[in-house]
Amino acid sequence: MSSSEAARNLLTGNGGTTPLKLEYFAIEGVAEQIRIALSVAGVPFDDVRIPFSEWPAKKPTTKYGQLPEMILPNGMIITESMAMLRLAGEADSEGKLYPADIVARVKVEEVLGLVGDLGRAWRPAMYVGMRPQALGHPPKDEWADADATIEKMRSGFIADELPKYMGYFADLLKEAGGDKFLTGEDLTIADIAAYKQIEYFGRGIADYVPKNCLEAYPDVLAWMGRVAGHPKVAAYKASKAK
Repeated sequence: MSSSEAARNLLTGNGGTTPLKLEYFAIEGVAEQIRIALSVAGVPFDDVRIPFSEWPAKKPTTKYGQLPEMILPNGMIITESMAMLRLAGEADSEGKLYPADIVARVKVEEVLGLVGDLGRAWRPAMYVGMRPQALGHPPKDEWADADATIEKMRSGFIADELPKYMGYFADLLKEAGGDKFLTGEDLTIADIAAYKQIEYFGRGIADYVPKNCLEAYPDVLAWMGRVAGHPKVAAYKASKAK
């Protein structure tokens, strides 16, 4: 049995009736890349959305006090989002999402690492507005300079860090042929992870991060269009809209 077949059997219960469950909050967050990957891989799952009002009671029942959690048909619980993403990719029967070829897989891993670097670069600017105490600041309601500091950090990220990373992704696209995906001809979990991380900046969710901040990167926007337009990604998005 190949590793892809083993992964698929693990996620589907080898054709049994107990469904795979993915539990997360009723938002996209870090679970959305997993939802997309499972859908592209053709793995059915129960998309369990936990209301924030239920989280205090739910939290003590989770393995590490956090979500997402993936509950396999055999009862095994997977807790780390990147482990879930890789497992979903491995289960792709077409072998494209997480290729078995070692050179192709290393390319996927390099891009996943770059996506992680981008996320870590953004994190201080994000958390200064959400959990300022974690960065050594007073609680927001006790911090007179909170808004000015948040604006400075987030505007600085958009001006300095975002262009650097968008340049890295644009270079990867050129290496892959310019009109393809980040590692070559096929959509992989690296594209899905990068797409969700980069898309966030253009959604206008975070204060002081303008919705048009990605317009300066046409190659990246064109690639995002290819990801969103992938038939299986588009089908997942359409199913959400119903």
